[in-house]
Amino acid sequence: MMDVERFEELASLNSLGMLENDEKRALDGAVARDKDVRALCADLDHATASLGYLVTPVEPPANMKKRIRARMRATGVKGAGVSIGFVISSAGWALAAAFAVSSAWLWQQRAGMIQQLEAASRAMAPVNAPIAPAVDDGKAKARTLEEELKKRRDEFEAQKLALSNEIDALRKRENEAKVESARLAAEVVELKKQESESQLQIATLQSKVWEYRRTEMLVVWDQKRSQGVVMLDKMPKVESDKDYQLWVVDPSKPDPVSAGVVTVDSKGSAKTTFKPVENVTGEAKFAISVEKKGGVPKSEGPIVLVGP
Repeated sequence: MMDVERFEELASLNSLGMLENDEKRALDGAVARDKDVRALCADLDHATASLGYLVTPVEPPANMKKRIRARMRATGVKGAGVSIGFVISSAGWALAAAFAVSSAWLWQQRAGMIQQLEAASRAMAPVNAPIAPAVDDGKAKARTLEEELKKRRDEFEAQKLALSNEIDALRKRENEAKVESARLAAEVVELKKQESESQLQIATLQSKVWEYRRTEMLVVWDQKRSQGVVMLDKMPKVESDKDYQLWVVDPSKPDPVSAGVVTVDSKGSAKTTFKPVENVTGEAKFAISVEKKGGVPKSEGPIVLVGP
């Protein structure tokens, strides 16, 4: 297992050019094997170079050259000149001192980078987890969606069937309404035709008999068809062997023409359609008499109601 702290320390020293041969080889091997170490070394080298650009070159004192020559004469060193290599060496040591000063900052950055690496490792842990549960979860979601889709489809089919049945019922009612409308239209036409052909006469009958003073009688007579409707109200009861009989008086005939027996209910009311046994051609008048049960062909009993 790789010693992370050791290689981080080697990377820091390498950026300052302070590694020995063995340590340099060990670091180079780690860089070749581990991309994280390689990235760390690149970041530290970049930071070191940036710090180098920030260091201001130190100008040596004006009398340093004289002092160096004096020192060399005092120690018996031959030659009074200062070599260019010595100056470059002195500048290098100054740059190294500046790097040493910045090493504290680098160590702080190292600690921060270690914390960032740990945080990244924790963040990557869920990503590196086995994907089988996610696949299973996806299958479960797919099954749920499939069930929901089937449910929606069933609901749609049910609504479609209900709407289809409702449409069929509406069409049936529409057809029935059309048939009824056609029937009513034909009936209206027939009634209009009858009205144009008919000659209606309305007559009210009255009585001079005391028992029938409150009786009401109305006759609607269609002379062209020789038929009509009679309506009675508040008629007194007759004996069990008697009936009321309606008569149509035709001025052209010597005797009233029978229009049949009129049966009243327990309240003395009646409404019935009648047709005389003979055609009536003239202006008709009407009368009611009390006859024996079942009626008679020729009036025999008393006339109780007569038209004007």
